[in-house]
Amino acid sequence: MSDIHEVFAYFDVSEKEYLGFLKKHRNLVGKNGQEVEMMLADETLYPQKGRIETMESVFEEESGTIAFRARFPNPLKMLKHGSSGKIRIPSVETDALLVPQKAVFEVQDKNYVYVVDKANKVKSRSFVPQARVGQNYIVRSGLQAGDRVVYEGIQNIRDGDQIIPEAVSADSLATQNTLAQQ
Repeated sequence: MSDIHEVFAYFDVSEKEYLGFLKKHRNLVGKNGQEVEMMLADETLYPQKGRIETMESVFEEESGTIAFRARFPNPLKMLKHGSSGKIRIPSVETDALLVPQKAVFEVQDKNYVYVVDKANKVKSRSFVPQARVGQNYIVRSGLQAGDRVVYEGIQNIRDGDQIIPEAVSADSLATQNTLAQQ
């Protein structure tokens, strides 16, 4: 028998992710530690949020990761010992520039999109993603607000092609992505 009114989730984070978290979250660990979410094995979101309580003091040499432990309330006794899932650490981005993954293609480990100029000609442009969120990339550099990016049909166009663009609102893209995930 064991008491499962609260459960611990153990997870590893890469050194790069860890350093990124520290820049954004002062209270990563402890009583008021970073709030986390859990995606269950069936890809649904666990209804209770947890908090990171502890972390190892050293990085694992072979994997380059550091271990964390989060505590989750378990009032419905839904979680059991040995359950699996994915831990998500929510992060708020302000003034983020998003590019749909569908609009992105890779060449030699670099990310590109087709940008449409005022004459409706397309030109490939590389950009550096900061992170992937849902069906989008957050852009670190290489693109600016107001750039018109080709969303569909990137496999059928080349640099210098002239197109007849149809505007698609970001809201409609969000709706399409939500429906596609259901």
